[in-house]
Amino acid sequence: MNVFRVGIIFLLTALAACGKAPPSAAVKKPLVLVSIAPYLHFVEKISGGVVEVRSIVPQSMNAHTFEPTPRQRESLKEARVWFLIGEPFERPLLSVFPKEGRIVDLRDGIELIEFPDSRGCCDHDSMDRHIWLSPTLAKSQAEAMSRALGQEFPEHAPLFAQNLQELLAELDSLDRTIHTLLDSTENRSLLVSHPAFGYFCRDYGLEQISVEFEGKDPRPKALERLLAAVKETPPALSLALPQHNNKGIQIITKELKVPLQIIDPYSSDYFFMMRSLADMLAPQEAVLGH
Repeated sequence: MNVFRVGIIFLLTALAACGKAPPSAAVKKPLVLVSIAPYLHFVEKISGGVVEVRSIVPQSMNAHTFEPTPRQRESLKEARVWFLIGEPFERPLLSVFPKEGRIVDLRDGIELIEFPDSRGCCDHDSMDRHIWLSPTLAKSQAEAMSRALGQEFPEHAPLFAQNLQELLAELDSLDRTIHTLLDSTENRSLLVSHPAFGYFCRDYGLEQISVEFEGKDPRPKALERLLAAVKETPPALSLALPQHNNKGIQIITKELKVPLQIIDPYSSDYFFMMRSLADMLAPQEAVLGH
């Protein structure tokens, strides 16, 4: 009798266990994609953990020359929302993204800067797409993200709206900090290996001088001309980007004897990167006093 009762209890327990999903089969969070890593923080902050966020381009890679692997292309089929910015690699992926998914171009509503003197980059595009490097423009992009997420996941719209306000306050604070750091900067020009800082320079009254020309590494004669042009009034700082060839800027920096720093504008740690950039450009007394 006891054996029979034990058997019944075991059977009932097994049946009850069959009705429960194992931990590994828990419901997956909906997938939201960003084209580049700086936007990871924005979507994570706004969504409050409701969605899974992935960057298509790994942080260490050049977004302008990136080519997705077959596995990365396949992962697009799972996504509900994609925030893109017009990089060349995005175009062939549009056919892979689900038709019922939501695509948001973060350039919409933003007046883009044209590269001066035809100094294009990024697949010879004459328009500058580095729009996240302006905290002011980042605010409008964050608002677009919140709207799109609220439309796609309306049950979480109040949470997104609340988190958006916190993010906007952080961006306002960042903008004020950078203004404070750079307002007393006398030499307001910087030499860059890649012309990524047009919007940053416009916001804070700076000038970028690019070693790269029309998206290509400079030839020796072009380096000579650039060196002659900046020799009389050297820039305060040279910025090398880890995703780009920095040989040209290293040569000029050595000749000019100006500091050379490395900055990654594609860093996923957006606020740290922006503050670091400001610290590099600011007078030392301004950095110490803030």
